[in-house]
Amino acid sequence: MLELAEQAIADKSGGEYELTITNCDRSVGARTSGAIAKAHGNLGMQDKPVRFNFTGHAGQSFGVWNAGGQELYLQGDANDYVGKGMAGGKIVIRQPETVEYASNETTIIGNTCLYGATGGTLYAAGCAGERFAVRNSGVHAVIEGAGDHCCEYMTGGLVTVLGQVGCNFGAGMTGGFAYVLDMDNTFVDKYNHELVEIHRVAPQHMEEYKNHLRSVIMGYIDATDSAWATHIVENFDDYIGRFWLVKPKAASLGALLNHMRSRPE
Repeated sequence: MLELAEQAIADKSGGEYELTITNCDRSVGARTSGAIAKAHGNLGMQDKPVRFNFTGHAGQSFGVWNAGGQELYLQGDANDYVGKGMAGGKIVIRQPETVEYASNETTIIGNTCLYGATGGTLYAAGCAGERFAVRNSGVHAVIEGAGDHCCEYMTGGLVTVLGQVGCNFGAGMTGGFAYVLDMDNTFVDKYNHELVEIHRVAPQHMEEYKNHLRSVIMGYIDATDSAWATHIVENFDDYIGRFWLVKPKAASLGALLNHMRSRPE
């Protein structure tokens, strides 16, 4: 990767490259992120990114420490720790075009993804394992389901889950917020009540959040072409009543979106 993109990084000119990947390939993207950060800082290549298009099955820590200006697109799936410590840029993971299974019923990334991440965007067209976005402090992420302990110790950013989650959602969560689609009305028993509270997105006084949620899902569709997300948007009025907004008790509901808008791109 560094050999392919070294000149583009040095010149800050951007580029796009095609590669295959296997689960023996771990911490993919770390070296190129280091080169970007050394030459331009964490966010210095946001306007001229280098994009790597992968096909296959990624090993652990795909996109670790991802720098702003690096975009990793993967058709396949990935192991644990996707986006660990990522600082910026974009990671997009979607199923191969040849498969026929429903993405919202299938795991596509492993456990403890976005551990300690501080910025950037993650779109994964499928479900995540346990402890998704643990200690996330700035990433905006969209997934289609998650295991136990999602958003654990989260201090910033936005997580949107278009499907089922496991128990103990939001344990120790003190910042950021989340949207969760609750298809079977069980979420009230799954979130951790100690530090977070939940609000329905559908009521009239939540119109701004309703519009924001729709725009988040539309951006996710543009990146992943998710059939499930497309179905939700096409039938948005039918689904909006099943969404919860999850926020820390100490956070002002009216200030959440203002904080999102101030996020550096």
